[in-house]
Amino acid sequence: MQITKLKIFGFKSFAQRTEINFPTKGLTAVVGPNGCGKSNITDAIRWVLGEQKAAALRMGKMQDVIFSGTEERAAMSLAEVSIVIDNSDGTLASDYSEVIVTRRVHRDGSGEYLINNQECRLRDVHALLFDSGLGSSTYSQMNADMIKAVLSDKADDRRVLFEEAAGVSKYKQQRKETRRQLERVQMDMERVEDNLRSVRRSVRLYETQAEKVNAYKKLNTRLRELDLSVSLDKFEDYKEGLATLDSTTKRMNHEVESSKTQATELQAKIEEKKLAISEDENTYRDLERNVQAATIALNDLNNNIMRLRDSMAALESSNEKAQGEIERSEQKSQELSEEKARLEEEIAVLGSENDMDELNALLERERETLQVMRDKVDDLRTQSRELSNARLQATNRVNSLRGRFERMDAEVNMLQSNIAKWQTEIEGLDKQKSDAEANIAEIQAGIEDTNREIENLEEQRATREERLESERAELSEAQQKLQGLKNEEARLQSRIDVLQSVMNEGSDANRYLKENKANLIGGLVSERIEATPEYASSVEAALGEILDSVVVNGDSAVNEIVDALKSENVGKVLMSLVSSAAPAYDKPVNNPGVVGSLKDFVKTDDEVSPWLSGILSRYFVVDSLQTALNLAKEYRGENLNFVTADTIVRTSGLVSFGVSTSGALSRKNEIADAEALLEKVLGDISASEENVDRLRELTEEDAQMLSSLVDEIREKRDSLRGGDASIRIHRNTVENCTRRLNQLNGEVTNAQNRIDAAAQSKNSDAELAEAETEVEKVEERYQTISDQLGENETMLREKEEDVRELERSAQDKTSRLKQNQNRVVAIADQMEFLDNTIRNRRDEIEKNTVSIEKFETDCNKLSDEAQVKDNALRELERNRDLARERYDLVSGDLEGWRDEVNRLRDDMIEKMKELNDVGRRQESLQNNLDRLRERITNEWTVDLDNPENVERVEYTQPEADREIRELRGKIKELGPINVNVMEDYEDEKKRLEEVEKQFDDLDRARASLDRTITKLDDIARQRYLDTFARIQKNFQFVFSKLFLNGETKMNLVERVDEMGKPMDILDADIEINVRPTGKKMRGIKALSGGEHALTATALLFAIYMEKPSPYCVLDEVDGPLDDANVGRFMALLREFSKQTLFIVVTHNKRTMAEADMLYGVTQEIKGISRIASVQLADATKFAI
Repeated sequence: MQITKLKIFGFKSFAQRTEINFPTKGLTAVVGPNGCGKSNITDAIRWVLGEQKAAALRMGKMQDVIFSGTEERAAMSLAEVSIVIDNSDGTLASDYSEVIVTRRVHRDGSGEYLINNQECRLRDVHALLFDSGLGSSTYSQMNADMIKAVLSDKADDRRVLFEEAAGVSKYKQQRKETRRQLERVQMDMERVEDNLRSVRRSVRLYETQAEKVNAYKKLNTRLRELDLSVSLDKFEDYKEGLATLDSTTKRMNHEVESSKTQATELQAKIEEKKLAISEDENTYRDLERNVQAATIALNDLNNNIMRLRDSMAALESSNEKAQGEIERSEQKSQELSEEKARLEEEIAVLGSENDMDELNALLERERETLQVMRDKVDDLRTQSRELSNARLQATNRVNSLRGRFERMDAEVNMLQSNIAKWQTEIEGLDKQKSDAEANIAEIQAGIEDTNREIENLEEQRATREERLESERAELSEAQQKLQGLKNEEARLQSRIDVLQSVMNEGSDANRYLKENKANLIGGLVSERIEATPEYASSVEAALGEILDSVVVNGDSAVNEIVDALKSENVGKVLMSLVSSAAPAYDKPVNNPGVVGSLKDFVKTDDEVSPWLSGILSRYFVVDSLQTALNLAKEYRGENLNFVTADTIVRTSGLVSFGVSTSGALSRKNEIADAEALLEKVLGDISASEENVDRLRELTEEDAQMLSSLVDEIREKRDSLRGGDASIRIHRNTVENCTRRLNQLNGEVTNAQNRIDAAAQSKNSDAELAEAETEVEKVEERYQTISDQLGENETMLREKEEDVRELERSAQDKTSRLKQNQNRVVAIADQMEFLDNTIRNRRDEIEKNTVSIEKFETDCNKLSDEAQVKDNALRELERNRDLARERYDLVSGDLEGWRDEVNRLRDDMIEKMKELNDVGRRQESLQNNLDRLRERITNEWTVDLDNPENVERVEYTQPEADREIRELRGKIKELGPINVNVMEDYEDEKKRLEEVEKQFDDLDRARASLDRTITKLDDIARQRYLDTFARIQKNFQFVFSKLFLNGETKMNLVERVDEMGKPMDILDADIEINVRPTGKKMRGIKALSGGEHALTATALLFAIYMEKPSPYCVLDEVDGPLDDANVGRFMALLREFSKQTLFIVVTHNKRTMAEADMLYGVTQEIKGISRIASVQLADATKFAI
């Protein structure tokens, strides 16, 4: 593999198409005067092989490599370089025996790469040249900077060369790409793992729901079997019980009629007898009534006495409580008084003006001291920065002197003749540059105005975009809110519809009357009343089925309704005849626990109110169940009912517990609440819709304005591009002039410096020593200032902390003072409240004492009166007993007959009670049967009258009831059940399997990539270490050729990371030390310029020996060498040129003399380079 040809067009100073042919091996020298474009050839080779750093090509940006024009020739728009490689040996991975690599770049910054005229990517070029020695950053291209860099303190520069020689670059590239793949796989694994966790949670949730469904099905199946078996048996028992009760009713009706007949016959005999004894009977009856009246009066007096005594006890108890409260208030007042005195003392101490003034003065002094310290630290920092800059300048001066003193030749005569020619050219370039700069300034002013306009427009656009984004977010939020409100509206309307449908349901008879006899009824009772929500269930329990009755006013309406129902045969109906209202119970129930009558918690119209009061006036709302139980015992004979929020206790002994939320009144209240909430939601929806419309209009308006701004910005930018194009033309002129001026001024300065250096060469060592001494002095001053700065910064931090502590102390003191003052005011208010409480309680005790004395006087009076009435009652009872004796003597058989009549009547009453009881039992059994039939139909869809597909199970009643309760409890504990969850569960399980498979595939890919990276690292390390060992030997071999008996040392120094852990051996530093002939090994920095250049050359050729390159470019590498060292250097080149093409850019005559082919670079047209093949005799002229 060899480089055979280089083609250049429009690259830097090569404006014409230029073709350079290279021999397959040997030495090719490129010569020419300074500034003619010799180094542009080496730059062209570097550039076409993929160089990406403009600085490496001595350019500001990559487009600068395009020919920029001269006074006589316009600038070009394209640069193109092609290199032709002989691949007959197949070294490159290409099927072609000749490979042409081409690179182009255009003025707009775009460019392309081509391999054999086929467009490709940069990475394709890199892949083609990997480990071939042809890369843009390999050791195949050496210049003075590279000679310095290879032995500099930057270990990375040397390491790149060793890696190229070892061929590990491709492994590192593969490892880099593999790691990128690994990162992508790990990112995919994290994403899939997140998805996997989510799916697993979902599957676990579905598993739980599926288990609940299975448990539900199992429990529900058992519950259905058992419930239907028990219910069928109950249903049959109910029907048998109804038949038995019907037979009993008929028998008892016959017995009642027989007793009525016997009682009538005896009553006739009694009437005949009564005519004879009426006067004695009347006397006895009058006396009996007098006794009863006297007894009632005496009982009333005794009751009044008991009530007075109860009131006295209650007042005495109230006095005791008031006295206790007085004592507690006095004690609390004393404690508050003590606390107030303590706080006032503390306020006096905290509020001392002297203390606060002293604290504030101290704080102010400390702040002033702190500011002085800050000023001092700032001054020290300024001095430190100035000394740092001075240190850098002194060091740069030393380095500059060292570099300048290393290269001085006897070129004074040639340089002086050139200076005059260059000065004439400089004057013409200055005028051309001034004109171009004036044009640029004029255009630039217009561009700046346009840029300001664009900035303003961009700010407006950014503001508008931010506003538009905010409005879109607000619009989205408003739309979500509107949708939520509409969902809530649908939910409420659905709930109202359901409740209304339930309210509208009723018996066939009720529906018939509403549809056909609406004029006879006033609606349902539940429609005519409203109950307080807290006691709605109690009202429902009190009224029961009355709530579902129709309101009727008048007997005629009742008769007409009954006739209509009989004719239509639509079932039974319950009617509430509001015109026949029972009298309301108006006796007070005196008990502190009574809240009021239940009728007070019900609202209705005037027509229904008297009738409803007659029912609910016997229901009283009380504060607790115990109160209800006590009152039921106290009023046992009054037929009253006592109601709590969830219980009704009747004086008959019945207790009803439980709150129903599905009754007519509860549903009515729920409908009212839902309708009120629906009305509010509808209002919110209307407001939300208006808000959405407003936001949508704002969003559309801002979007249009944003589009207008974007169009305006685009127009401004188009205008800028036109101005930029004009500026680029003038700037290219300025840059060309500046570049040429800089070049000429540099040449003049360089020439003059060389002349001065030649004259002052005897004083160079003294000047260098002076510069080094200056560096030491500046370093010493810098270190002193740094130490002072550190000490003062430490003191400043301590003082800042002291000031902050004083500020906190002052703030805490002020805060405590304010808190104490507020507490004193609060204590005064509290003490005033306690004083008022004590006065009120003492007034209450005084009033209660007066009342107790009055009650005691009244009680004594009533006791005396009771004693008088008791004596009178005893006298009345004695007279009544005497009249009874006379009456018994004359009545004879009359009492016997009456006893028999009474017995018959009692017997009839008992039988009627039994009949009523049997009727209630019949009604209860029928209700139970109907409810059972309805429940089974609704719950299990089974008709108990005609059961089908029902398998009965064996059971015992107590165990069955217990098991049914347990089954229902377990089903309730399961909560809501989605019976369709199994399908979702299976789908989610399949999805989990897919995600797990994805994760496993990614995990296997990750493991494979880890193994690949490990394998690449192992191969790269081994190749690197083996190559390093061979380069060590080569380095010693080459160095000993250049320095007879010279010695070298080269080691790998392992690096550690921030955590102190050893880094990869591939990242180790390469430490180099040498000992030239006759000297000691004192380090690279101790070498002279020539020794340094030869040592670097030896290292580069040691690397080159490990992996020879088909070509090697040496750009003025021989510059620092004297004639003796040039001889050794050329001997080394001659030895290696047997197998490698060397392209040497040089000014040295001895180097030219050794060359096999010479190319001269001239600029016959100023600014345009041209290649000419020259003879050795002419080479000297080109080099001057």
